[in-house]
Amino acid sequence: MVRVLVPLADGFEELEAISIIDVLRRVGCEVILASLKTSLEVSSQGKVKFIVDKSIFEIQADCLDAVVFPGGWEGTQNLANSESLKHILQILHNKGKIIGAICAAPLALFKMGILENKRFTCYPGIEGMITNNYYQTIPNVVEDANIITSRGPATALEFAFILAEKLVGLEKTQEIKKGMLVL
Repeated sequence: MVRVLVPLADGFEELEAISIIDVLRRVGCEVILASLKTSLEVSSQGKVKFIVDKSIFEIQADCLDAVVFPGGWEGTQNLANSESLKHILQILHNKGKIIGAICAAPLALFKMGILENKRFTCYPGIEGMITNNYYQTIPNVVEDANIITSRGPATALEFAFILAEKLVGLEKTQEIKKGMLVL
């Protein structure tokens, strides 16, 4: 089974997190929610609370096939400041595993040294904080080798389906899209 880490930190964007988690679980991935601090993380709107599976300190990078960061300004800052998460990310990146980030979260990838010389997209305005000349405004989801980035909440399902296709294949992803009425 494909194992995907979705790290959550206070201030994550709930629509992005839920879309990623839901689609990847529907296609059969084991999605592991990990907290940077406690067993509970609060969304950017402060109204959705997630109970996570593990602490980031319990995660073993060698057992993962991918890591996907939801956005949210505060959540992105918290993710970017986690040395434990940076260590996991670098191991996965060195192995060519899928690394995804949406909205503000590509900034965390950049701060962790993962986005250098890679094509990417992000929430409008965040690109100015990333010293990388490969920013793209279209398409909504940009792939460069093992790095997949997306623009924001409205692109979350599209992002999740592209991740699903990379992780489990087109056939299973198309089956789930049909069941979810994605045309």
